[in-house]
Amino acid sequence: MITKKALSVWFFASASFLSILVSVVMAIRLITEGAETIVNPYLLGSIFSGITLEIYLWLFVGLSLFFMALTCIIIFRKPPPDPEIVKLLLKVGGNLAALRKAQEASVTEIAEQMEYGRKVNQNFFNTAFADLKEDKKEVLDAVANQEKTVKKVRSDLMSTVTSKATEAGEKIGADLKKQETAVFGIKRLTEEALADIKNQRAELEEIRARLERLEGNMAPSQAELTSLDNPEEIKGIGPALGKELRSLGITSVGEFLITDPELIGEKTRVSNEMAENLQGLAQLMMVPGVTSSDAELLIDAGVKSRKELSSQDLIVISRNVRELAKIYVDQGKISNEEIPTIEKIASWIRNAR
Repeated sequence: MITKKALSVWFFASASFLSILVSVVMAIRLITEGAETIVNPYLLGSIFSGITLEIYLWLFVGLSLFFMALTCIIIFRKPPPDPEIVKLLLKVGGNLAALRKAQEASVTEIAEQMEYGRKVNQNFFNTAFADLKEDKKEVLDAVANQEKTVKKVRSDLMSTVTSKATEAGEKIGADLKKQETAVFGIKRLTEEALADIKNQRAELEEIRARLERLEGNMAPSQAELTSLDNPEEIKGIGPALGKELRSLGITSVGEFLITDPELIGEKTRVSNEMAENLQGLAQLMMVPGVTSSDAELLIDAGVKSRKELSSQDLIVISRNVRELAKIYVDQGKISNEEIPTIEKIASWIRNAR
């Protein structure tokens, strides 16, 4: 008798533990997957197949309570079973049956709703297909009418274009005859104009030769800088830089010009590029008529030496110098009266040769 009771306690305690374990697993799945997830039990699939996770959880919670109650009853059973406990167990069983009926009713309702939705969709597609057939017929009729209209318009357009083209061709022929006459007249006038231009060019060449002879007879202006002047006479060389140049043995403008700019850059405070610019500035200041401000304008215009100045195109360099001179005026470096004229720039180029 004791062995039978122990086996009963062990069995129902194990069943309670398994039910609790399944309830915990279902609770975790309820949190992660949602209450409406459908569960198909492996061992009880034929009985509890297709139920939701929530119902499955409450089912095993009830089973856990049920097995725990039976375990307690067996352990502490001495008198006959308590009628209340029996009622409670019957009530739990009834609740489980009610839960199953509710699940079956829910499944049936869902199936009915799905069937209703399928019928509604089928009716919708049938109606839409019929409407599409009607629309297709209307579109085909419209396309056929449009093709007829296009053919008629094309025919009318071709006849109109043909007549207009004939009229235009006749008009163009007449205009071409007029233009041919005008071209002959223009050609004759052009030949006369070319002859006049040739005569004027010869006269200009003669005037230019006379001007060059007159300019050759004029004495050139004095250069602002000579090779014997001190290096400090070059704009941009102050006392400090002049002292450094003298330490290198450079005591005149001429010696400064023939010294390698890389050597000046290595031994003084100025860079190689700055030394080259100062040498170019000195060369330009040695051209008669070129002041220090004029030399700066030429340096900014890209003329870095006397040789480059002598090979400049008068019109191009005049345009560049005047644009830079306007900037100098705005910056207050020179006045409007100091802006070089074309004649002055021409004398620079001539004196640089």
